Amino acid sequence: MSTVVIIEPRSSGRELVTRAHELGHTVIVLSSATGPGQDPGKADRVITADTFDQGAVLDLIRALHAETPIDAVLPGFEHFVSLAAHAAAALGLPGIPPEGVAPLRHKHRMRRAVDAAGLDQPRYRTVSGSRSAAAAYAELGPVCVVKPVDQSGSLDVRRVSTEREAVGAFRRALRSGRGAGLVLVEEYVQGPEYSVEGYVEDGRVHVLAITEKILGQEPHFVEVGHIVPAQLEARTAARIRSYVVRVLEAVALGIGPFHAELRMSARGPLLMEVAARLPGDRIPELLRLACGHDLYEIMLRCYLGLPNPAPATPRSGTRAGIRYFLRPGLDTYREFRVDPVIESDPRVREITVLLPPGSALSEPGSSSGRLGYVLAAGASYRETAGVLRRAERAVTFS
Repeated sequence: MSTVVIIEPRSSGRELVTRAHELGHTVIVLSSATGPGQDPGKADRVITADTFDQGAVLDLIRALHAETPIDAVLPGFEHFVSLAAHAAAALGLPGIPPEGVAPLRHKHRMRRAVDAAGLDQPRYRTVSGSRSAAAAYAELGPVCVVKPVDQSGSLDVRRVSTEREAVGAFRRALRSGRGAGLVLVEEYVQGPEYSVEGYVEDGRVHVLAITEKILGQEPHFVEVGHIVPAQLEARTAARIRSYVVRVLEAVALGIGPFHAELRMSARGPLLMEVAARLPGDRIPELLRLACGHDLYEIMLRCYLGLPNPAPATPRSGTRAGIRYFLRPGLDTYREFRVDPVIESDPRVREITVLLPPGSALSEPGSSSGRLGYVLAAGASYRETAGVLRRAERAVTFS
């Protein structure tokens, strides 16, 4: 089969390594470190490299390619989409053109591209100082959202309702950014939140599913659950699909998977963000269970330049979902308990902890504060949602 390089596999990237191995590919992982969150899984070869040094990584990949031809270079996490694009281009392999990465990695550039296409989206301002943050709040308030332009996992994304809160949130977002020195202040949008999963191949957008998102308590926007596919009227689903196709055209994504997040407002769908990567939070597994789509294999085939078969017709009624455990105010715990009735329910596919007993627990202001999760699949939306709710109540941390 083929030789693929996966740069920094984290979150869904770790399962991408496993799936590539299962499909018979030789998998080389480039990672800056080993440890929690960076398990290379079933990689055939793991190479330690400074993945924040683009020049050094490109030299390394050229040397590897000279030893054994590389057939694809894929990002294993959102922060490395740009590096993978440059590496693929250096070897003449399929990938995102490096000059086209910016609106797919930096949220302020994404906003500009969507504006240029004439699409509706939340009003926003890009700010670089406390005074400009205060001015943006005065213009867009009385309720706004402040976020870093280049982070993920809802890190330091915060709703604010006073100028003082806006300036404080700006300072936190600036510190957590990855060197851009910029922060977004956006109009707060009311309405249910969804994500759209799919891929682009030969310039054609394939929407595979719309995911319902369950969010934790504001002022944070931590995702605490997902159900695939969402329960939507056909007309609403069609509006969302059409809107996301136009967004992808605006940001000029031409290859591979995408994950777009939006809110359905009184004005219609409004974009929160879009990324050229696999969705996290086990959404690819939910997509497989509910709809039969293997987004890992689809991504591999896209980057290997192989055509994907037409997406299969989704299974009628089947839903899959995940619910994360949040325990605000808990500093640590010694024991994780699950009600035996839930543990033996055949609809429950996984129950696990992400932070082991004895861990120092952070405040649940980002995805790093989630203690564990339950993953389930049922014959209907109602059944799946009910199992997730009961499971969440049946799990205790003490």
